[in-house]
Amino acid sequence: MHKLPLTALALLASTLGAPLAAKPVTADVAQIAAILQKEGYQAKRAGEVAEPRIETAMSGYQMAIYFYGCDAKGQGCKSVQFYAGFNPDTSPTLEAMNDYARDNRWGRIYLDKEGVAVIEMDVDLEAGGMSEALFLDNMAYWDTILTKFADFVFKK
Repeated sequence: MHKLPLTALALLASTLGAPLAAKPVTADVAQIAAILQKEGYQAKRAGEVAEPRIETAMSGYQMAIYFYGCDAKGQGCKSVQFYAGFNPDTSPTLEAMNDYARDNRWGRIYLDKEGVAVIEMDVDLEAGGMSEALFLDNMAYWDTILTKFADFVFKK
């Protein structure tokens, strides 16, 4: 009969009652769609197989989550990008966009080729991803900057 050292017994005992660690959030379309749905959002898969995206809405604004660094089957993606574009009757001027960008740290903004005011936020999920709590925190922050940018664009 083998006797385990006391430290090994203590380690074994501590892991028996411990809950399994939650799976980290990676740039997986199905996983992120499931998280969105669990949080009460709609999540419609769209885009090409190799370039997937999820269409959803936050705070009443349409947005998309784009997946980057994916293989030809849309798997093994490395990062995501939260994206929203706004096309008001009168788009902000380039000067106004620059002023906004200078005063607001988070979210990349620009006027696209058609004059649509765009805001994006990249989230790196490579090298093991992040906890669901941190992913949800990023989503909440995105919701805040999305709303603030929409207010700016629509001059609310």
